[in-house]
Amino acid sequence: MSVTALKKKTSIRWKIGKYLFVFAAGLIGLLFLFQVVLLEPMYQRSKVQSVRNIGNDIARAIDSEKLDDVLFLTMMQNDACVMIRYDSAPVTIQNQSCTAFSDLGNEAINEMIGFARLSRNKSYMMINENSYDALDGSEPLKTIYYTRIVQGNAGNAVILVSSNISPLSATTRTLTVQLMYISGIILISVCFLTFMIYRGIASPLSRINEAAKSLPKGTYQIDPKSNRYREAEELNTTLSEAAADIQKADKAKRDLLSNVSHDLRTPLTMITGYGEMMRDLPGEKTDENLQVIIDESKRLNNLVNDLLDLSRMQENKITLNEAPFDITEMIETEMRKYDVYHYQDNFDIDVHLGDHVTVNGDRKRIEQVFNNFVINAINYSGNSRHIIIREIVSDKNVKIEVQDFGEGIPEDKLNDIWDRYYKVDKKHVRTTQGSGIGLAIAREILDLHHLQYGVQSKVGEGSKFWFIMPVLKS
Repeated sequence: MSVTALKKKTSIRWKIGKYLFVFAAGLIGLLFLFQVVLLEPMYQRSKVQSVRNIGNDIARAIDSEKLDDVLFLTMMQNDACVMIRYDSAPVTIQNQSCTAFSDLGNEAINEMIGFARLSRNKSYMMINENSYDALDGSEPLKTIYYTRIVQGNAGNAVILVSSNISPLSATTRTLTVQLMYISGIILISVCFLTFMIYRGIASPLSRINEAAKSLPKGTYQIDPKSNRYREAEELNTTLSEAAADIQKADKAKRDLLSNVSHDLRTPLTMITGYGEMMRDLPGEKTDENLQVIIDESKRLNNLVNDLLDLSRMQENKITLNEAPFDITEMIETEMRKYDVYHYQDNFDIDVHLGDHVTVNGDRKRIEQVFNNFVINAINYSGNSRHIIIREIVSDKNVKIEVQDFGEGIPEDKLNDIWDRYYKVDKKHVRTTQGSGIGLAIAREILDLHHLQYGVQSKVGEGSKFWFIMPVLKS
């Protein structure tokens, strides 16, 4: 046995917990990434875009009557400073409460305007860090300066927009503390969720697993607590059916051994008895006694051959030799061997054949099916000893029927009769013919030919076995 096979598999309870904890760790890590690590760069990018949008809004309204309203709204809503200069006149428009541009100085402003003139889109963005604000150890204050030059009715207009980037160190520390609490809550929730999932999903499966350990014995007891959801209920139903099938298969195996032993014992006893009699009594060495030994030996051989045939068919080791043949002629030929039943056992076998028809198939195997149906009818014809064989021909198909008038088969047993060595009454009605597995062999042959077949039966009135083959057009 390999090392992998010996390795103990992880319980579903721990797998559920592991997956949930991995999910929780990923979620916490994602929150930390966005709320702490990426907070400042995302905030700065948002502020830069906001300042650029203010400049663009003012540029669109530069010659509009709504310029004053736009200036007021943008400055109030975005906490920004705005200054507009015109080349044609030394006039500036600026919100008086803002000192950002005066603190920056004319030299720096002229430098920004120069960079804007040189750029392709006539704009320039700068982020200035005021280091003196950090003398007390706090985070330095950053200021965004945006310059844009547009053509207006009064000439070139220079739009300058400024806005501060607030320090986020205190916010980051607050969010970090919050994340610690959130992480604790998530971990506690994961533990609770793991318990609930295990109780609702894994626990029923564990109960089903424990109950399934008795399946080899053919027993399975459903625990009502395991039917908490549809899949578990369906699994319980499947395992219950499997247990019933195991019981049925085990009983069929015992019946098979019992019936095969019976069929083997009878001819062996006959062969041994007649052999000893001929050995001990010289006068008993007659042709009749030798024929009994030969007949019983053939019966043994037929039984062994039937068992081997069934085994090979169920293992798909049988190859059909299909060819066209006259099925009507086949029935006529095969029925001659049953004349002995008319003379010795008073059987009345009526044969109703139609016009000669040709079918395609393995003649030897179809003969085997037909003979098994006839032998089955002989063995179970009861006291009526009346059998009818019909060939019903249509344009496309020929139907072969073998009908007896014995005890019949209960409706709930009709599907079981095709099982190997199944007996409706669990005993041999007649033991002179047949191996006891004829119907199982017939089923395998008919399935290999992909033919329709079946049985109609009524208790007290007998049974009718049939199969249908396509007719070959001449």
